[in-house]
Amino acid sequence: MRKGLIMLGAVAMLTGCKVGPNYKRPEVAAPPQFRGAEGQPAPASMADSKWFEVFRDETLQGLVKEALAANYDIRIAAQRVIEAEGQVTATRAALFPQLGIQGTASRSGTKSPVFSSAGGFLAASWELDLFGRIRRATEAAQAQMLATQENQKAVRQALVSEVALSYFSLREYDAELAYVMESLKTRTESLNLVTARQKGGVSTLLDVDQAQTLLSAAQVQKAKLEKAVEQTENLINFLLGKPPGPVARGLALSAQYQPPAIPAGIPSALLDRRPDLRYAEQQLVAANARVGVAKAAFFPTITLTAAGGYQTVDLVNIVDRSSASYNMGGMLDLPIFDAGRRSGNYKSAKAQKEQLVVNYQKAINNAFRDVSDALVGYAKAKESRTSQEVLTKTLRHQSDLANLRYRGGVSSYLEVLDTERQRLGEEQSLAQAQRDELSAMVQLYKALGGGWQE
Repeated sequence: MRKGLIMLGAVAMLTGCKVGPNYKRPEVAAPPQFRGAEGQPAPASMADSKWFEVFRDETLQGLVKEALAANYDIRIAAQRVIEAEGQVTATRAALFPQLGIQGTASRSGTKSPVFSSAGGFLAASWELDLFGRIRRATEAAQAQMLATQENQKAVRQALVSEVALSYFSLREYDAELAYVMESLKTRTESLNLVTARQKGGVSTLLDVDQAQTLLSAAQVQKAKLEKAVEQTENLINFLLGKPPGPVARGLALSAQYQPPAIPAGIPSALLDRRPDLRYAEQQLVAANARVGVAKAAFFPTITLTAAGGYQTVDLVNIVDRSSASYNMGGMLDLPIFDAGRRSGNYKSAKAQKEQLVVNYQKAINNAFRDVSDALVGYAKAKESRTSQEVLTKTLRHQSDLANLRYRGGVSSYLEVLDTERQRLGEEQSLAQAQRDELSAMVQLYKALGGGWQE
């Protein structure tokens, strides 16, 4: 009979069905190419490159590696993956027989007679998954684990991008500060010259005040930029899981690697490349499986039980007076009336699945928009930086001419004041334009689904 029960369970496991819908990826209309992409779409994409192939500044690479090893969010995401793996193991365990050892001992009576008994049994139970309830629950747990793994990749991608963006911002503040320090030196020399000329009766006190104003404005800029530098360094150290402190510098903004062209790839490839989209899909897979769990609750469950061991009625002579015993059985649980509990759970599971279908479609269309926004952002940032370089070069030339004209007595100090103010402003704008171009490249790389690869 024992072999019969085992055979029955094995046949039930092999022939049992899984109620509920099997997962099928929702239909999503992908555009033939991204808006803003030049030429015909090709399978190749910038996102296929690993992050250290895109960010070639060795100092930046070192900062990213430190962040990936010690960042708080990275460590939390890793533990969430372990938690999800444990949940899969716990859920799948219900597919197999459960074994345990049971021991009993009792003594009862008044004065006489006194009854004693003791026993030890190896007990087993096995729920036959005839309608796939446990298998659907395992399927949901596995999908949830995969979603957690995709979320870990998304956290990694976001961290790589954030470290790169912060580093480029730091180098931009460094460049601005260098321009301001150079201007401070020039403006100090100019103030000394104007003061000497005023004492010699060549210039006026108004010229001296204007020169002092120009110097003070640069000093204000210097203080603001030094604050921005230290706060950005603190942010980078936080991303690295370190206390506030200085940050090493590598290449200047103008020396950072810029790819000659950035291929966007085919829009439909985003579904398998971006971790946030894969996360949303695995959430949908899990919800679809939970519909099957809820539907299986309408069907009967069969649980096989067996126990075998020894029992005795003499606690003193357990060995001599014990005898073997066993029992086998099964339990059928057939739902008849539950006041709508199962129907409510099934309705709720289906609604949750439909919500995630819409959420998945929304995430995909938002990804297409991200890429198009990033493409136009990068193209216009490059165009702006090119124009800013020409403008800055022109104003530097004008500033040099204005100083020469003032020293030669051809023009007033007002001309020097105006051109110097414009020159410094445009030099700072040039640094910002260089930063913006690099930042746009980072945003495009992330939007295309790059940055999480090992």
